[in-house]
Amino acid sequence: MNIASIICELDPLHNGHKYLLDTIRDSGADCIIACMSGNFTQRGAPAAFDKHTRAIAALNCGADLVIELPLTFACAGAERFAFGGVSLLDSLGCVDSIFFGSECGDIGALRAVSDCLASPDLGAAIREKLKDGITFAKAREQAVGELIGEERAMLLRSPNNILAIEYLKALSKLKSGIRPYTIKRRGAGHDSGESSDGFASASYIRELAREGGSIEGLVPKEALDILSECIPDRISRPELLERAVLYRLKCMSREELAELPDISEGLENRLYAAIRRERSVAGILDQTKTKRYTMARLRRLVTCALLGISRKDMEERPLYIRVLGFNESGRSALSEIKKRSELPIVTRLSDGRKLEGKAREAFELSQKSDEIYDLCIR
Repeated sequence: MNIASIICELDPLHNGHKYLLDTIRDSGADCIIACMSGNFTQRGAPAAFDKHTRAIAALNCGADLVIELPLTFACAGAERFAFGGVSLLDSLGCVDSIFFGSECGDIGALRAVSDCLASPDLGAAIREKLKDGITFAKAREQAVGELIGEERAMLLRSPNNILAIEYLKALSKLKSGIRPYTIKRRGAGHDSGESSDGFASASYIRELAREGGSIEGLVPKEALDILSECIPDRISRPELLERAVLYRLKCMSREELAELPDISEGLENRLYAAIRRERSVAGILDQTKTKRYTMARLRRLVTCALLGISRKDMEERPLYIRVLGFNESGRSALSEIKKRSELPIVTRLSDGRKLEGKAREAFELSQKSDEIYDLCIR
């Protein structure tokens, strides 16, 4: 069995995702495994569509098995997000390939940047650039440009290129035998506020859905019915969590803030001061943001605070396999996974309650986050 894979959020699954899945199938894949974020996402926000709805949409549109990217990887920056997904897929023991979209569509160029980011010379070069007061992203791009040329360094300006590069880094770090392939992204750009020839960004579709608008034509017909069932009453409303987030933040000490993932360089002091002054989450984020601390990073920190995620919860690799859905081909893949993987497989809640140690703690943290997610559904 030729088993291909993707790492995704599918919030929601749109025509660009369907194009990717169809291309993978046309490449000769017998089975496609989707490693998908759960109810909270990399942008530091609850998913607009719940994970079970998104899993059904994925199965309707070409995926055969959907597994959940664990919470602490799903709510992380690009490097940890990518490593968690690749590590989980690698641990299955049967995945032959991984496919991902990119703005450039050139696996050689992406690999060159990935190799450069792993260079022992890069860290010092970035630190030197940061002394000029520029953002980390800009410092990294300049440092990479000096090592392998500005044209390739510019790939770091595009979000899908960045994730693709991180997938390649993770494969190399794990010495994985999974073969990588990239497919050039089609249609509207990431976070674009418009559609183009039926292709629209997920952010545009989320906003449209939250306003009660029709998403017909922007998502595949195979996914339209299941996604439309959520509009407008079962779309998440992040604003419904506002008071809960504020309560949690205002109860936290500097020391507790310092234990949040990705806190460094005294950021907890700046965040603590903003929490004391401001009466809204937006105000706290605005007062904390600087060139060094991006809004996306701060949103993830606030989400981690709400969900009770601290550094001690940031396991090195996924500790179990959470199955969200499968068809007959996916069932066959699961049989192979059971033979080859050392990780426990969770297909129902009772399986999760049988986990032990750190795996049980990670599962319970994920379950608690799902209960909090329910609070932002009207």
